Amino acid sequence: MPFSSNIKLLFCGHDLKFITPLIRQMESAPGYTVKILEHKGHHINDPKAADDALDWADVIFCEWALGNAVWFSERKRPNQVLIVRLHLQEVQSRSRIDFIWRTNWDKVDRLILITQHVYDWMRAEFPVLAGKTALVYNPIPARTAYALPKSPDSRFTLGLVGVVPARKRLDLAVAVLRRLRETDASYSLRVKGALPTDYAWMANRTEEMAWYTRIFDELAGLRKAGSVVFDPHGSDMAGWYQGIGHILSVSDFEGSHQAVAEGMASGCVPAIRDWEGAGRIYPPKYVEGSIESLAGMILRNSQLETFMAESDYARRFAQERFDNEPTCSALIGIIAQEVRFKRRGRVSAGLVQEARRRPNFLIVAYIPEGSRSGYRIRVEQEIQALTQQGCKVHLACLLPRPEAGSSSDEQNPTRAAHSDEFTEMGCEPHLIEVEDFFRMNATPESFQGIAAQLIDIVEQFDIDVVHAEALYCARVALAVKAARPSTVFSIDWHGVVPEEARMGGAHEARIASLEKAERQLLAASDLNVFVSEAMGTHYRRKYGEILPAQVIVPCCVSDRRFVQPAEPKRRTLFPPGSLVFGYAGTMADWQCGAEMIELFAALHREDGRCRFLLLVPKSDQDKAIEYCTAARLPVEAMVMLEVPHDEVPLRLRDCDVGVLIRRPDPVNFVSSPTKFGEYLAAGLPVLMTDAIGDYSRLASDRVVGFVLDAPSLFGISKRSLPPELLRRVVEFAVRSAASRNVDAPQCQSVAREELHWEAASARWLASYVSGPG
Repeated sequence: MPFSSNIKLLFCGHDLKFITPLIRQMESAPGYTVKILEHKGHHINDPKAADDALDWADVIFCEWALGNAVWFSERKRPNQVLIVRLHLQEVQSRSRIDFIWRTNWDKVDRLILITQHVYDWMRAEFPVLAGKTALVYNPIPARTAYALPKSPDSRFTLGLVGVVPARKRLDLAVAVLRRLRETDASYSLRVKGALPTDYAWMANRTEEMAWYTRIFDELAGLRKAGSVVFDPHGSDMAGWYQGIGHILSVSDFEGSHQAVAEGMASGCVPAIRDWEGAGRIYPPKYVEGSIESLAGMILRNSQLETFMAESDYARRFAQERFDNEPTCSALIGIIAQEVRFKRRGRVSAGLVQEARRRPNFLIVAYIPEGSRSGYRIRVEQEIQALTQQGCKVHLACLLPRPEAGSSSDEQNPTRAAHSDEFTEMGCEPHLIEVEDFFRMNATPESFQGIAAQLIDIVEQFDIDVVHAEALYCARVALAVKAARPSTVFSIDWHGVVPEEARMGGAHEARIASLEKAERQLLAASDLNVFVSEAMGTHYRRKYGEILPAQVIVPCCVSDRRFVQPAEPKRRTLFPPGSLVFGYAGTMADWQCGAEMIELFAALHREDGRCRFLLLVPKSDQDKAIEYCTAARLPVEAMVMLEVPHDEVPLRLRDCDVGVLIRRPDPVNFVSSPTKFGEYLAAGLPVLMTDAIGDYSRLASDRVVGFVLDAPSLFGISKRSLPPELLRRVVEFAVRSAASRNVDAPQCQSVAREELHWEAASARWLASYVSGPG
């Protein structure tokens, strides 16, 4: 059956409350006709109605991945779109319900998850979903219905939404209240929702009901005194939240715990027990692991000025992350994108514009086999961030042509493995061989063959955005823009290439050619992606106001890079009481390895407790040893390891300070070092120089680092650092070691607020919505 001119959109599920904002929006959206197929329980219980709906629909949206997802995945037609939205129940209860195992995921066009830990689990368990998954939170009216004023007096009122089933842990909420009342009897608890006796099915859970009876008996005195109040189930949640100061989430496990999002939107300050995934969907500074620490956090956040500041922060966080506008926009973009793919160009301009809310990307990057550079890490993280946002990503992976006599692509296992690595990330790779890629006397005709391949990919897969990684790839991608003007052309400026070339000793003629290309590409790009504000400032000073649209996307960190700060385990590597400085990176000259190790040696001479963990590739370890010998750094003061990139955060966790040394030059001033965010994500404050524009200022302004004067440091080979400076660095390390429980959450909060891929990629995507074409 061909598509109709309108898009017939079917919503199917047993409980549609979480998706109602999208349903209401689509019911009034031009170009869509909406039908609801609601059923009881986990199974399709009216096959005739389901058959009729299947015959009618262009797009089937299954809310929950239960029997509805199984039924439609077995029956959908090739020209129909099937979207499934999965919550927590389907995965958490997989030992007793088997719907995720019975769903034909090959037939599902898109799976939408609502929380990061379930997103990660589904992608790992079902590799076929790698390129089909998106993370979109439950939509709530954060900027409208919940935007009510908050009284400062509410800071003494705790709120708990829902006490059934027992995993909601009413007992722990009461324990928190009791601990608070030991300090201040003003605190009270309000509980909203149905009681266990209101559910007929609870009568069969005799042990659980006995548990509730004990809890209610124990809190009888608090209820009589009015310190615990049970408010009946009702729809006026916004009014109820208005009287709550701290929203509790003390469950054993949750998906996203919607009450926390709603409470934050209402200005409630969260107090969250550390159930799995809590610190990934909500700010980790609100997540604690014990009754004592939860009560302590609430006491701190109840101080009047602190409460009002945290209340405002919670509102802003909820509005940016959970409001109906960004969440429904993402879902509409995904629906439109899938319809456009099925219709292969036979769509309206309005639907194309909707689809561009979640564009189809072609990333053009030069990544030879075996490369593990920072450039590649940046590209990988962009792929993962864009796919998580719901975009479809293709990668034009440019790589050197093999030498004559090498095996063909089909016989080359290394090349196949190279391609598979990107497939597993969720993108579709296209390997394209290039020759003399970095020569400067190239003309547009020089890359005609490569450009033709890129244009074929653009046309075959309805690509919206051709995104070039740095200057050399942008030269090739510009030819695609010339051939397809309606395609958005963006450039990711990893660094300032002419200045890097000058630093490397390049001839002035090459530098002049690079500057000519740089100026042309900056002006030709529809969107320039800079890694720092300082980079934009650099280009404006250099070329004047020639720049079109631009957006700042730093070298960010993903949730996978954050670790739980734990008790140090360094006793297996260093003596007890050591002050451990950690470094993760190479010994490349621009990373200032020699100067860093001379600083380490000076610190060790100042205080013998100073020890150094170097996470350095084996290929650079001989050079590091040479530097240590020259600086007279004793072998016993240092441990050097090569570890996989994924293990770096766990190793860093056991340090007290992360180290980031750079020279004062234009290349470093505009940069966004990946390790800065990774140190913070591991809970480490950073010892760094003042040469890294945006991020030296950020470390100082947010008090997550000790910023050294670069000129004094880089005189270290000629004279000793001032003893007073060395003493201050040691004192900084001592404070960091002693206050880890305070500093680590602060460092991680700054990383999440300023250097997290989720927020950065959302800003990035927003820049494309009204782009050319």
